[in-house]
Amino acid sequence: MKKLLSLLLLFCLVSVVSDARVPKTNVIHPLIVPKTTYVYICISSSSYAYHSNRDCHGLNRCTHEIRKVTMEDARDKYSKKPCKICY
Repeated sequence: MKKLLSLLLLFCLVSVVSDARVPKTNVIHPLIVPKTTYVYICISSSSYAYHSNRDCHGLNRCTHEIRKVTMEDARDKYSKKPCKICY
């Protein structure tokens, strides 16, 4: 009976201690720079999407220049949307 009581007491202590932990926050350390994501776009007036990989079926139809740019530039500078095939 003493053994069972000791185990129960130990379990209660572990539960209380684990609940008292400080939750993690989503703070990015100032010295850690987020990785830049590159995408591929077709430089054509009729193209509308950016692609995650160079071999995407949608990008294979491009008859103009294909450029590797940051995702941010693809959205902001070139006004592209994510490809429905590869995203």
